[in-house]
Amino acid sequence: MNVQKTGSLIAAIRKEQNRTQQDLANELGVSSAAVSKWERGIGFPDVSLIEPLAASLGITIAELFKGERTENSVDNGYESLLSDVVKVSANEITRKKKTTNWMIAITVAVLYLLISVISHKWEITWVVWIVYCFYRLYTEYIYKKY
Repeated sequence: MNVQKTGSLIAAIRKEQNRTQQDLANELGVSSAAVSKWERGIGFPDVSLIEPLAASLGITIAELFKGERTENSVDNGYESLLSDVVKVSANEITRKKKTTNWMIAITVAVLYLLISVISHKWEITWVVWIVYCFYRLYTEYIYKKY
């Protein structure tokens, strides 16, 4: 995968479609600065944006990764495989973010609990926060189990 070639392809197709960077950015829910970085080869779209970007440009995921259009059609099995890899990667990123957020929430809840025990002051907001965190953990565990 060549980021420069991919960026050039994104820019070329966008211009062929008479669209601005802002138009493409609005459609994908990103900033025009992000689109500019992709087109200049400074960065690459987030894995969760690969499929929507390819669809918006009217190309396949394989063409987007190659950075060039292909004359012959890409094998549907290959395109499906790439699509699945992108989806799995995006799901894994989402899962890791969710895990990190929960680790932070539980750490805060434990700190609130420790402060309450040490200071012998039980603030209602702290108790609500602790109960909420453990409630969410329990319900997520139950949903995963079934």
